[in-house]
Amino acid sequence: MIIYFSGTGNSRFVAKKLAALTGEELVDAVKYTREGKGAAFTKPGKYVFVSPVYVSAPPRAFVDFIRKSSFPNNVRAYFVMTCAGGMGGSPEYCRRLASEKGFAYLGTAQVCMPQNYIAMFKTHTAEENREVVRRAMPVIEGLADFILGGVELPDPGMKAWEYISTEMIIGMYYRDFMKAKAFRVSDACIGCGRCAASCPLANISMKDRRPVWGNNCTHCMACINLCPKQAIEYGKRTEGKPRYTGPDNL
Repeated sequence: MIIYFSGTGNSRFVAKKLAALTGEELVDAVKYTREGKGAAFTKPGKYVFVSPVYVSAPPRAFVDFIRKSSFPNNVRAYFVMTCAGGMGGSPEYCRRLASEKGFAYLGTAQVCMPQNYIAMFKTHTAEENREVVRRAMPVIEGLADFILGGVELPDPGMKAWEYISTEMIIGMYYRDFMKAKAFRVSDACIGCGRCAASCPLANISMKDRRPVWGNNCTHCMACINLCPKQAIEYGKRTEGKPRYTGPDNL
């Protein structure tokens, strides 16, 4: 079973590749996170949890989904994190989550994918992004081999300070920065509603054919990156930056 959480598509891409290589069933957690619910899983065996890295840790929305969900006994759990640089303290968060759920923890690995956090970083050209995805493919294939063999992933060698520093800033980041109030929409908006449909927390509603953001934003950047008219900005931080519409569109 491969369960993934994705906004702009990096983690979806990795999850689908792993499913194709391993023959495992694929589950999109977003259909549950949009409703704030968990799921009831009954299939025994290996579970692979795929998500992006937010503030050097798995997204809270995905962690909450796993916590709310029920699983059979004797689950053997892999965690795969997509990131533009490094996964920071994610292995420790994943290890603790596995322990909390009673899973046998088989490790955490990272897959470097194109930068999509346009609110803080510069996105890159399509050519540069294609190269990043090209380099990711052998990593994904290697992970599939571990999963097929039921073998524990190599220790990523996480430093203690990576987890400690994440613990120090993550609460403040979610509280003070990970908000939707800076999003704005220009007159280029055509009222298509793609932003609302792509939000993994159902935080966007359409009023008079214009998006309105609520207070439950996870900063996945799907709304701004996937807007077909580039009509959405995040304050002045995103002005003039190329949008990243996902690996399937490169």
